[in-house]
Amino acid sequence: MKSLWSLLILAVVTTTPLYSGQNSRPAAPQAAKIETSYNNSKDRTTVRLAPVQISGEKDKYYSLHMSPSFSFPGHKPATPSIVDFELQTVVKGRLSTDLYVVFIIDGETVFLSSNRWAIKRPVPGRVWMGERLVFRMPYETFVKITNAREFQIEFDGVKFSVGETQKRALRELLNYMEAGG
Repeated sequence: MKSLWSLLILAVVTTTPLYSGQNSRPAAPQAAKIETSYNNSKDRTTVRLAPVQISGEKDKYYSLHMSPSFSFPGHKPATPSIVDFELQTVVKGRLSTDLYVVFIIDGETVFLSSNRWAIKRPVPGRVWMGERLVFRMPYETFVKITNAREFQIEFDGVKFSVGETQKRALRELLNYMEAGG
């Protein structure tokens, strides 16, 4: 009897994806993946939006992803004053040493300071470079971005529009901040 139940469960598990793939309704947008980690030695919790692609190939860029995060002491969630807005790029060729990045929120240009790290050969078999940029973004600016009709990020004159799916992921992170997890 036990093996019969096992076979039945196995049959349901292996055939369910086949059946559900035949559903004529469009798939609902995927929820943002929010990751939480706790550093015991620092007694600090970090909440991060898993990398979300903003753009594929455009001009000299191969890809652009965002992964904002915030942290708070201990385990009790608190609304942050600063959001670490991380951007990850892959550039076809060399990185610009004097890279100029601005955020454009409903036509308003916002410049934020950043820390930068190069990533060698992020695409196997290519001589391209990658870069991680982390901007110290005031919480109020992050809220503006989530409510913006239009949000763009400009790298040395190349503008990337942040789409509705990406803004929805940012709003989910904001809701997490405001709800205290």
